[in-house]
Amino acid sequence: MTAHLWPLLRLKGSSGDELKEKYREIFVETYVKTSCGDKIIIKDWNDNRIHFSLGMFDHAFSEASNYRFSYGVHDISFSYKRAYRILWIKETLSASAGTIERRHQMKRDGRGRLRKRRTLIVVEEKYVVVLEETDKGKELNFISAFPADSFYLEKIRQESTLVEIKNPSLNGD
Repeated sequence: MTAHLWPLLRLKGSSGDELKEKYREIFVETYVKTSCGDKIIIKDWNDNRIHFSLGMFDHAFSEASNYRFSYGVHDISFSYKRAYRILWIKETLSASAGTIERRHQMKRDGRGRLRKRRTLIVVEEKYVVVLEETDKGKELNFISAFPADSFYLEKIRQESTLVEIKNPSLNGD
């Protein structure tokens, strides 16, 4: 097994539901709100504010058993491989390590409206973070994050435009 840029978070629990709730707590405490109820402010390396909502947990940490034919429907209600990487989202947004491709892409939402998406790919990890632009300028909404295979990464690259390559060691960060 090869070393990762960042550690995996493998929590222990007696059941799938218990583990899912433990990961949900980590998501809320890390990305959504403090224990006092204050909204957590997270910015990416370009000073864009990233909004995380509690409701995005179920989408971001579930998956389709066959993404190539699922049309975005997630039939696996909790993905361990996504959950193990829950802390990688923040690392990717801050560009703390690795080579990160920032890409723009247009996608239709559930209502058929075109939405501008920003996709961040951590090249060494084949890890993807998906954000959606808001109407408020330098603000983005977190949509999902997941490890991807080579086929899916190639699909993303074909359907998007490369905007920036961020590499802390090469960019002098």
